[in-house]
This record gives sequence, C-alpha cells and structure tokens, in this order.
Amino acid sequence: MSFRIEEKILLKRSDLNKLKKFIYENGGKTIFPKRKVRSIYFDNKNLQSFHDSEEGCVPRKKIRIRNYDNYKKYSLEIKINSNEGKFKKSFKIDQPNYLNKIKKGFFDISYGTCNPLIEISYHREYFKLDDFRLTLDDDILYKSFTGNNFFLDSESLVLEIKTNNLNIIDKHFKMIPMQRSRFSKYCKGIESVFGKPFFQRYIQN
Repeated sequence: MSFRIEEKILLKRSDLNKLKKFIYENGGKTIFPKRKVRSIYFDNKNLQSFHDSEEGCVPRKKIRIRNYDNYKKYSLEIKINSNEGKFKKSFKIDQPNYLNKIKKGFFDISYGTCNPLIEISYHREYFKLDDFRLTLDDDILYKSFTGNNFFLDSESLVLEIKTNNLNIIDKHFKMIPMQRSRFSKYCKGIESVFGKPFFQRYIQN
C-alpha cells in the first residue's frame, strides 16, 4: 500500500496567471491535455462520509465513481484518510456495473449501504513540478444526483498537490504565491446543493 501527501487548495480565478507563471518559472511542465472530469459521490443515509470529513475524523472515506470526457469507462474509487496517511483504492468497472451501483448503491464495510448523492464535474489541467504532481480544476459544477438543484462555481480554482516524496513536501507548499485554504469538493457540494456547512480552514504560513 502506497501512502502519499495530498492537499487541495482553494484559489480564485484571478490567481490563474500567477500560478501558471510560478509553475513554469520553477521548471514545471504540462503533462496531460486538459479534460473534463465527472465524479458521483456516494454516502449513507446519515451522511457519515460528509460528517467525518467535516469533523476531521480518522479513518474516514470518500466513495465515488469517476469518468473522463464523457467516455463510458468508469472507475470506482475509495479515498481513505487514516492515521498512517492517505491512499486510494481504484477499480475499473464496466457500464452495466456502473448502472447497477447507481441503481442499488454500494455497500461499504464502514458506512453500510451508500447511494449516489451528488455529481461534481469540472475541467482539469495536469502539471509536474519536481516530484510533485499538480492538477488545476475550474468551472466546477455541483449537482444533486436525484434532484434539480445545482451550483456552478466559475470564480474558484482548486489546485491539488500530490507527492510520495515526504522529504520535500514543505518546499513548494511554502513557495506557492497565494493564500491557501484546505478544501473538499464533496463537502462544498453538500453545502452548495443541500445547504450544509462544509470544511474549510486557512493554513497559517
């Protein structure tokens, strides 16, 4: 099992040029074409995944099905935050399996039966900087999976930083030239679609 450091950072659209200048001037490069990402998040009837994330409980999980550019290829992903670190389990599933989980839900040993709750889609760019993998998300659409409620956030950007190299983790986190706040798309989606509070706290530099 491979643990990694991962942090999501909420930015403003006005930070875009400054961020890309920082990446390229420090030797970073684009590593994959921009594409659309669509994720469907599952939770139980008590919203336990949401509340665990809000309260910072460990271990905690997020369960989702993801696909790219509307292709009918899906991945079931379980993101786990434990005392030892963060890791992700990912399983390729075909369309019949996808439709079955959408209809009947997904059984998780910790959360029990979880059903699709919200759909989050956005456009993602991919970068590499030293031993860091960076992704940048914009035009984020939060949508109730079973209803008509939705919220389009065209003013925010979400930068995600990932690395397996624990020895250099502070180097570029401290260099990023914008105020940083930790961020969860799932929790923001719950707030935006259902009016729930979401987890967000500023990091002191």
